[in-house]
Amino acid sequence: MFNFLKKKKELPEFKFIKTYSEKDKYFSRTKKWDWLNSEQISLFEKSVNGKIKIITLDYWSQEMFLDADGQKTISNYLNILVKQFQNSKMEIPDDLDKFMIETLLSLKSDLNAIEFNNSPKKLKPEFKNPIKKQSNNA
Repeated sequence: MFNFLKKKKELPEFKFIKTYSEKDKYFSRTKKWDWLNSEQISLFEKSVNGKIKIITLDYWSQEMFLDADGQKTISNYLNILVKQFQNSKMEIPDDLDKFMIETLLSLKSDLNAIEFNNSPKKLKPEFKNPIKKQSNNA
């Protein structure tokens, strides 16, 4: 009844991102992708011998891959995630910054699915939309 009297929960301090050297870098997709179903995507990678490898992602990796549009910095992205948690009325994890950076680094280093850039970067057409949408537009 007196919800308006509740003290607004303060944001976590997010110490990890403050010292992260690449926090001002922009991140963008570098792999072709498509929807497997209405909730999950897959990434496509061609090996040196020409074989296609299909990679599926966990929820957060997928979200961050799809958000990798080359137009926001890692610091900006943390603010976007915080807002999403707030809008969903979910508690914001104290280590959200660390989790976000580790997930982005995994997408970058382990999967070569994103890259970091010093300035905003327009996505290449083959990475912007799902493969099916590309072939429909061709």
